[in-house]
Amino acid sequence: MQKIAVLMSTYNGEKYLREQIDSILKQKGDLDISIIVRDDGSSDGTKGILDEYKDKGKLCWYSGPNMGPAGSFIDLVKKDPGFDYYAFADQDDVWCSDKLSRAVEKIGADTPFVYCANARLVGPSLEYLGRSVYKSAPATDLFTLSIAGGILGCTMVFNDALAKIIRDHDAPSKMVMHDFLVCELCLAVGGKVIFDDHDSINYRQHGNNTVGVSRSLAGKVKERLKDITTKAKVSIAEQASELLRIYGSLIPEENRAWLQRVSCYRDSFGKRLSLALTGKTKYASKNSAFKLRGALLFGNR
Repeated sequence: MQKIAVLMSTYNGEKYLREQIDSILKQKGDLDISIIVRDDGSSDGTKGILDEYKDKGKLCWYSGPNMGPAGSFIDLVKKDPGFDYYAFADQDDVWCSDKLSRAVEKIGADTPFVYCANARLVGPSLEYLGRSVYKSAPATDLFTLSIAGGILGCTMVFNDALAKIIRDHDAPSKMVMHDFLVCELCLAVGGKVIFDDHDSINYRQHGNNTVGVSRSLAGKVKERLKDITTKAKVSIAEQASELLRIYGSLIPEENRAWLQRVSCYRDSFGKRLSLALTGKTKYASKNSAFKLRGALLFGNR
């Protein structure tokens, strides 16, 4: 029986938390599932709900200072060895019952491997919004992911070969997001990321989402302009530098050279232009290419 750790970071999530935990507990398949939660400084009733499930033997949890979702999820990976697979879980979604069994069927065990899937967009009351997150499969190569990202972390499942690398090294001090970093690390060390065009979760859209999906044209246009002109809190350059600093000895030469190029792209306009126009990156659409290339030219990505 495969042992899977479902890693969840909570923060003031009392409104939807029970639905999400219950959906994880209803997973089908011959799997040994442990739910492990890190509370990131909640001040509402989240901790009380976690205690309810803990007292019933349904999960274990611990609390820590507020680190934001990226730091909190990486802390979970580092503190929980002994599993075959690991899955990230947001606090406000609802999982499909075959999410984990389907992922385990497709993941390799011996080398770093990440599985990700599509997600059904739903509203606050789980009403279907008429589409999935991905209209077409995202590219999962290092050249694309290190610039464009594009993997939905709440669908991710990865193996212990990758988790061990994270556990055995220092935690990165600069991360765009935990899911972005884990996928980029996997590819950088020669692992594999695969996408399954199957809705594995109901991805709830509401006003408090940390990361959401715009549904209206006006919202998308506003989002594009904001992404181009707003400087990222943590840039892809800083994340690439951290990967080289911490895991450099594990990264093959070709991949190191690419990450070095990304890490110093802000140094001059010529480097920004070169990265923005590279043919190695596969953009999901013309709109995505416009947004990301614009952000690169401004040095804001």
